[in-house]
Amino acid sequence: MSKYHFLRTFRRAVGLSPWQFLLNERMRRAAYRLATSDEAISTIAFDTGFGDLSTFNNRFRSTFGVRPTDYRRHWQ
Repeated sequence: MSKYHFLRTFRRAVGLSPWQFLLNERMRRAAYRLATSDEAISTIAFDTGFGDLSTFNNRFRSTFGVRPTDYRRHWQ
């Protein structure tokens, strides 16, 4: 299967590009860890594949509408 055929097939099946799917999955895992653990937010960000904390914070806010700190406070 060519790269382009895979991308079209994946998007048709899932509704997202592989990159969007991966980012959404990383955000879901980060949100779960924020809600269920006392780990530092920076540790969660780096463990879920983000290279710096500001990128994680911006992505988290755009995905969930709140800062990671506020999300944790709400669920704990």
